[in-house]
Amino acid sequence: MGIHLDHVSLLVKDLDQAEADWTRILEALSPGHTMQITRGEGLDEADGTPMRWLTFQNPDPRGVSIQLWSPAEPGHWPDKVLERRGEYVHHLAFCSDDFDGMIDRVREAGLPLVMEEASHPNTQPWLRWNFLPPSVAHGPLIELATRYLAVGEEWLPHPDNTENAELAAELHDRFAG
Repeated sequence: MGIHLDHVSLLVKDLDQAEADWTRILEALSPGHTMQITRGEGLDEADGTPMRWLTFQNPDPRGVSIQLWSPAEPGHWPDKVLERRGEYVHHLAFCSDDFDGMIDRVREAGLPLVMEEASHPNTQPWLRWNFLPPSVAHGPLIELATRYLAVGEEWLPHPDNTENAELAAELHDRFAG
């Protein structure tokens, strides 16, 4: 099972302004991060929170990317958090090619999960996530998520993930076999 630290995610008030600011920062410090920006939006299936996000993808697939996210409309819990805490590092994300195996390892280690069942955005039902609470990580949430493939401006299911074995075999047969 492959697990890696995938991205650091910041909860921001104004996604467009944060994108402009981070583009300037990364162009000066790590230009490779600005070569591919993935974008998404959707409702969290667990609590219905509408959200928008973008990720400055690290050009190294095992490198750490920078993600920014914000509520897509007012009146949900992120607004209350932003009002109380301001913008901050919301989570560190670990992605795995075997999401269920990663969750099993976390449970076997006696680590608490925020949700009993994994959630996902309604626009990407294949992308599953759960979290370790901030109390365990001494600050940010730790996101546990399905590994993805960055293609253009989108995240797509990674064909080598455990749950995509049939897709991987089909792609192999079609293109390499």
